[in-house]
Amino acid sequence: MGSATLIFQAFVIALAIPVAIANYDVPAQLAIWTALGLILICFLAIGGIRRDRRTAIITGSLVQVIVLLSGIWVRPMLFPGILFTAIWLLAIKLSEKTPA
Repeated sequence: MGSATLIFQAFVIALAIPVAIANYDVPAQLAIWTALGLILICFLAIGGIRRDRRTAIITGSLVQVIVLLSGIWVRPMLFPGILFTAIWLLAIKLSEKTPA
């Protein structure tokens, strides 16, 4: 569930690039490189979920915090940030209940 959350979040982050540039006057290079960095962090967390669960949870949680903070400058990112954070916390909670 955590992997799926991060994959969908990576798509949402990519779709937010044109919105940030066109509607919020964020410089194009800043929007693109920030989004690509967040997407890279998402994929690193996805890759680490089966190997090192603790590091993957920390990395995925870092993505959630950064996306929530990006909602300060790009308002449409606030709702997906809250939604994906709730799903991420649910995924962490459910993974604690299942045997490894």
